[in-house]
Amino acid sequence: MSMRGKLPLQSSERMQTATILALFFVGLFLIQGVFLPYWPVWLKAQGLTAGEIGILLSLPNWVRVFADPLIAQRADHTGNRKTPMMWLAGIYVLSILAFPVSSNFWWLAGLSVVIGFTFSPLLPLGTTITVHECKTRDLDYGRVRLWGSLAFIFASYGAGWVLDGTSTTWIVWMLFVAGIVNFAITTRMPDPQTDRSLRSGSSLVYLLRKPVFLIYLGCIGFAQGSHGTYYSFASVHWETVGYSHEMIGTFWSIGVIAEIALFAVAGKFVRGRHPGILFALGATAGIVRWIVLGSSDAFWMIVLVQPLHAMTFGITHLAAVSFIARAIPQQLATSAQSLMATLSMGVFLGSSIWASGPLYEHFGSHAYYAMAGLSGIALVFAFWLMQSWRGEDKTFCD
Repeated sequence: MSMRGKLPLQSSERMQTATILALFFVGLFLIQGVFLPYWPVWLKAQGLTAGEIGILLSLPNWVRVFADPLIAQRADHTGNRKTPMMWLAGIYVLSILAFPVSSNFWWLAGLSVVIGFTFSPLLPLGTTITVHECKTRDLDYGRVRLWGSLAFIFASYGAGWVLDGTSTTWIVWMLFVAGIVNFAITTRMPDPQTDRSLRSGSSLVYLLRKPVFLIYLGCIGFAQGSHGTYYSFASVHWETVGYSHEMIGTFWSIGVIAEIALFAVAGKFVRGRHPGILFALGATAGIVRWIVLGSSDAFWMIVLVQPLHAMTFGITHLAAVSFIARAIPQQLATSAQSLMATLSMGVFLGSSIWASGPLYEHFGSHAYYAMAGLSGIALVFAFWLMQSWRGEDKTFCD
């Protein structure tokens, strides 16, 4: 085949890959767009207390502390990520159907454990495939990832609109439909067979022995942990002070729209910046955002600070992915992604969500002040990373 014939074929394959990677994030965030804003509302409708809601919401995060590393290390050793993704996505769909069977706390706790084991590992596994394909085919990760944020907006606003005309029982069924979509997309994911792990021992232990990697985990961990009260009680609180479900969906959507704008334009900016600088920007925005949400329920104050989600989550996420892409060899990438997700979304965010239950029960929206404190700690770690890592590639190959 001539070069002229190959170029359109390569361009077509590149577009097809970009499309399915974007759809992967669409599937995941259709689920998240219903789960994050409205799952606390569903749990509240089952008659649970704020403390019980905090425990149930934190359980999936705690389970991933064990599930993510085990699955990720196995994937790194075999070089196969797609097969476990399909199994996990399928089991997730079945487990969602079991939630309406009983409102007993222990029943819901058991199912929350299953959700943590099946849904949580999908993101690090899929992100590893995405980063690999983006590097191989010269795709912009941010522009691929933004489609997940668009799906989150559609799901959160759409679910709010549905709930204002129906009842909270529809939350489970919307999660079920989103789970079916996610499973179907997972079956179409690329299946790059990477080399097996560079090391015969535990890649997780190897990474955790690197001081710079621990500092990096502190940056992302405290930054993500600062979202605990927001993820667990923002919707409950806004509903309590009189906002409709549709308006609650709008509040969530404002933050994600700003995140989309960031992902669309931040590619070159991120590539040219030290991840520590990006972490510092996100942490500073977090201090402002959480203090304002802890101080006011006024409509315009919420609208003004919600776009800071682009910084507290968006720029932090890009910093985390950028660090792994620049500092970790491909053979350890899934383990690194898993450790990052496990500790930031598991230990840090799980602890924060759990603590937010009694904090919100006793202090209401003032619980956000504790989240501002976590952002302050993340800022300290960001400066520490800037001092400790000069930005050289593949530090962990040493």
